[in-house]
Amino acid sequence: LACVTTMNGALLGLGLASVGYKAASPFLRGGRRSVILRTRLKLVDNSYNARKVTKYDRPYCIHTPGNRAAGFGDIIKIAHRGQVHNALIVSNRMPSKVLPRFDSHNIILLNDKLEPVGTRIVAPVPSQLRSRTRTLSKVIAIATRFI
Repeated sequence: LACVTTMNGALLGLGLASVGYKAASPFLRGGRRSVILRTRLKLVDNSYNARKVTKYDRPYCIHTPGNRAAGFGDIIKIAHRGQVHNALIVSNRMPSKVLPRFDSHNIILLNDKLEPVGTRIVAPVPSQLRSRTRTLSKVIAIATRFI
């Protein structure tokens, strides 16, 4: 199936534009969403669960906001070792006009109050995350490298 995305985010060819489906991220104009259900993710903080990740036991997405694809800056629910956690997507594989392309979908774990569980982020984080200082100020504080 071929699908064409227009400048305002509407999808042509599938008939999804008529139901109000938006492909562009509300956080970044022109951003791309690429994390869907059962997408394998990579933990990049130093929390206890991140240290126990093996090649064959990587966390995966089980819920996205609004039952749509998630992208950079979205909070999703993941499953890891039989437990459900909140996670923030700090980088994804789909390039956009603003964000670089990463090798994997990187996430950090969040607790129930949406605060980071770890004390350090070990991967570079795009500098566009700084524009969300009200809700993610603790995430920005523990990031060590920005791109």
